[in-house]
Amino acid sequence: MADDRWFTRRFLLASVANFVFFCAVTSFFSLPVHLEQLGASRAEIGRVMGIFGFASLVAIPATGVLVDRFGRRPFLLSGALGWIVLSLLFVLPEGLGVAFYVLRIAQGVSFSLAFVAMNALLVDLAPPGRLGRAIALFGATTLVAHAVGPALGEQIAIHWGFHRLFELVALDGLVAFALFALVGRGEVRPASRERAMSMLGLALRPGARSALLGGLMTAVAFGTAIHFMPVFVRARGMSSHAPFFLTYVVAAIAVRFAAGGLSDRVGHRRVGVLSALVFSGSVMGFSGVNGTAALVLWSLLFGVSHGLAYPSLNALFVEGAPDGTRGRAMALFNLSFNVGITVAAFAAGEIAERSGYGAMWAATGAAVLLGVVGLLVDRTGPSQARDV
Repeated sequence: MADDRWFTRRFLLASVANFVFFCAVTSFFSLPVHLEQLGASRAEIGRVMGIFGFASLVAIPATGVLVDRFGRRPFLLSGALGWIVLSLLFVLPEGLGVAFYVLRIAQGVSFSLAFVAMNALLVDLAPPGRLGRAIALFGATTLVAHAVGPALGEQIAIHWGFHRLFELVALDGLVAFALFALVGRGEVRPASRERAMSMLGLALRPGARSALLGGLMTAVAFGTAIHFMPVFVRARGMSSHAPFFLTYVVAAIAVRFAAGGLSDRVGHRRVGVLSALVFSGSVMGFSGVNGTAALVLWSLLFGVSHGLAYPSLNALFVEGAPDGTRGRAMALFNLSFNVGITVAAFAAGEIAERSGYGAMWAATGAAVLLGVVGLLVDRTGPSQARDV
């Protein structure tokens, strides 16, 4: 009989808190439109959006170590508080300049604090042998936020302007802060934590390293879509990026609820390889989009494949980590994902500027195939018996 212990009051509260916080985060996916209105080129948009991920490259691994040592709650609260203050500060810049880069760096740090702490808490709540399903179900709240945040953010910006959007995001962050305070209350840390394995040791474990590479490469394609879809659809004659976000999120949520525990049963690696192959094809398919119908079709495949790939690869990497290093293991996987998103912002912007959007989609789709090769070659590790 399946163990449903994650459906506790604390798990549900954590899921709601995660959703609210990510609505605040994903509302900033409309920022490229604001930057374009201020005269930013595609490459400049990529740099402003990408500097967020650059900041996380430092903040995520550092936070991973700290949440294992000091607990989850302080970092949940400080991350939400930072997002509130920084969202309000976005109303101040009146043109392109260094202020946008500074604010995005600070946002990257604030996001990392809350994100790493919440994912470490998720591992605490997941029962043995159900990590893949727990990640899939918990991550569904992130996916819902990826539909709600960008869609609402776009409409608020259209009707009331970006300054009002930034103010409302700060209000959303305040709600997240209150929920984080509740979900972190009464947290009990183990008296003894295993710290012998370093971050590098966690990253280079046989079998796990290919999961890290797979996460990195799928993130390159994912980040390209997240950062550039708002301006790509307009370049192809469409007026809104909402169909992409809504379709991809609905598809990803549906597959996670219907098959969220699939990788727990048949193997994290096997599901990761197959879903990453489909994901690569969907990303390359965006290059031929010239209307809403085609956009929805490829977004559907994008959502289904990503909805399976992310939790499978995440569980594959974390599953064999020692108990006292689970926070760091989650931080490392999320770091690889953020590295991919950061690379996408800079590299995809340059490719789009020099060679067009078609070349951008082809290059990032090919990156996912590189990750698939790694998963096929490096097949040792804790899930080997189920995956071979």
